[in-house]
Amino acid sequence: MRETQFIKQNQAKWAKFERSLGKPNTNADELSDLFVEITDDLSYSRTFYPNRSVRVYLNNIAQKVFYSVYKNRRNKLPSFVAFWKDTVPQVIYESRKSFYLALLLFLSAALIGAFSSYMDVDFPRVVMGDDYIDMTYENIANGNPMAVYQQQDETSMFLTIAINNIQVAVKTFLLGLFFCVGTVYILIQNGIMLGSFQYLFISEGVYIESFFTIWMHGAIEISCIIIAGAAGLTMGAGLVFPGTLSRLQSLQIAAKRGLMIMITIIPLLILAAFIEGFITRYTGASNIIRGIVIFGSFAFIISYYVVYPMLKARKGFTSFLQDAKLPASDSNAIKYDQIKSVGFIFSDAFILYRSYLKVAGGLAVLAAIVYTALLTNQGAGYSFEVIQDFRQAFLMPYLLVEYSFNNIWQFFFDKTVVDIGWLLNVGTTAVMAYVSCFWVQKEGNKADPTPHTAGFFVKTITSTLVCSVLIHLCMLPSDFFLFLSVTFVIPIVLLVLVTSFNENQNIFSAIGRAFGLMGGNWATMMGVYLAIMGMAFIFLFMVTAPIAIFYLSVLVSSFPIADTATFQEGFYIFLYIFMITFLFPLVFAGMGIGFYSFRETKEAGSLFSEIPNIGLRRVSYGMEREA
Repeated sequence: MRETQFIKQNQAKWAKFERSLGKPNTNADELSDLFVEITDDLSYSRTFYPNRSVRVYLNNIAQKVFYSVYKNRRNKLPSFVAFWKDTVPQVIYESRKSFYLALLLFLSAALIGAFSSYMDVDFPRVVMGDDYIDMTYENIANGNPMAVYQQQDETSMFLTIAINNIQVAVKTFLLGLFFCVGTVYILIQNGIMLGSFQYLFISEGVYIESFFTIWMHGAIEISCIIIAGAAGLTMGAGLVFPGTLSRLQSLQIAAKRGLMIMITIIPLLILAAFIEGFITRYTGASNIIRGIVIFGSFAFIISYYVVYPMLKARKGFTSFLQDAKLPASDSNAIKYDQIKSVGFIFSDAFILYRSYLKVAGGLAVLAAIVYTALLTNQGAGYSFEVIQDFRQAFLMPYLLVEYSFNNIWQFFFDKTVVDIGWLLNVGTTAVMAYVSCFWVQKEGNKADPTPHTAGFFVKTITSTLVCSVLIHLCMLPSDFFLFLSVTFVIPIVLLVLVTSFNENQNIFSAIGRAFGLMGGNWATMMGVYLAIMGMAFIFLFMVTAPIAIFYLSVLVSSFPIADTATFQEGFYIFLYIFMITFLFPLVFAGMGIGFYSFRETKEAGSLFSEIPNIGLRRVSYGMEREA
């Protein structure tokens, strides 16, 4: 029916709706029935009058009815109580996978820390420093192993610990923005410290005393670190795995939920600091009393963060998480015929890469094995700067950047043309580039697939080899020219390569075509290149961080290794090459997806193909279905 007839037929009913909403004590069941009817009309208007004002009008009424229903249901409790009773348990339950993962990472790291201390008596010194360990041994020798909790007055100790605990928790949460890497690192770091610290007292025969002292406050404090890790993983997962939403929308939802989880632990961290500052110092108290405090603390944490959300889920949640208002994207599939921003290309690169993750991982392992075998066999003499002290990583995080850059430098920039490392780089780049560009070409041309003839393979293989050589030639200059070539020349080479694949052109034709596409798209191309390279560099921090040298020490202490220096060199060669090769396809995937956006910007092929479908002018006004 026509829009005017639709309005005339239903306007009396809609007026009744608005009058009912204006009443102060409208029955919730009646409002619920009204909501069902109004949403039926809204669905009809969205279908037949998508661009007309009646749709906006009905949408506003539907929102008012919806919020009135939930407002009446939730007004039975003050909003503060409802937050803790309904909203937070729902958020925790829906984020339960992040909680499981945070707990698993922390406990695994604690076991590793305890095992490492068992294998190497000096391992706790690596984690906590000589001064703290020497002080602990001195306290144990003096018959008061927990004397560290009696060194400051109560108030000063409480304030210091509260501030430190909150800082650690907030850092654990916020570092989830770095694609979960920072959160995982802090969870593993703290888990290793706890495991090695506890084993120290086990080895000295004073574990019972340490347990009843440390876990008085540790039951809450350690639990809060794990919960903060779950909040960080929740936020990071929203960034890495956006699902059917845009990456920005997913991050908004995930950050809000993570923040809700974080809010719950702030009072708990203050309580843990109060216990540590004012109560833990009384080491002569009865173990029964201290055990009750420990048991009660764990019982509360498990009840509120595990049992209660599960019970609420079985009964059905009544709270309304407002992030549900965010509209979902039409599809998780990549649309290659659209003009896209840097953010959308970045997101699509992850979606494509995730489809071929196993292939990329297998090739990365193979490349790492080949590099390790050849480079260690020839005695290349690689040296790696890593952060060995966990405290140093906290106090001087900039060293992660400096050391990571220096370690990567010797693989790619400190080379000569005849060096075996340089040849390995060219070969590995060629393989990973070919596989990545073939993925993009295959997915991007599904509507009009390119025949994979012998000519296609000759062109693409030749282009891949030439571009791989050019990429690594760009890394040979020094000083300012190196910066220019890596920053500005390499992305052009990448675009030439994906052009050759996507349009089945030889290398010479692809060069001219790529330069034509760059006009007006230079900023987007550079943005995609720098964004993905920056993200990859962040992941490489994991190799430079103390966690890598920790695993190295476990391997060295667990197996009979004659030449530890060569083993260490091979260990880091394997890790760096694996990480670099594993992340490398993302750069080509991003540039390949960007190619289609650049082409649409220049030629508007998709736009022109849609023109015959536009029809009459009235389509622009949402009138096409009223005829």
